Amino acid sequence: MTALNALEAEFIRHVGGGRMLHVGSLSEADGVMFLCPKCHKENDGPVGTHRVVCWFVGKVPDDISPKPGRWNPSGTGLDDLTFVEPGAVSVAILGGCRWHGFVRQGDAS
Repeated sequence: MTALNALEAEFIRHVGGGRMLHVGSLSEADGVMFLCPKCHKENDGPVGTHRVVCWFVGKVPDDISPKPGRWNPSGTGLDDLTFVEPGAVSVAILGGCRWHGFVRQGDAS
């Protein structure tokens, strides 16, 4: 497990045109972005590590990438963020490194 804060996680808002902005809280967020925990471990840090974007259910249209997944966040912030049902509870990268893991209690594993 790796803490989301160690993976440089940030809450994001989709603003159109493929752009997103950092926002300060879960209540303002359309999603969360963090360094891939698998690649972060393999690269021994952020250099060469791609980011994972997870959009929240009902916040971003289904045709906006990355797709198709959408997650239901639970918690008060990054320290206890957990993806819960209904919807996806795991995150699966279909290309590249093919990381498949979970966001639970502020950790990605």
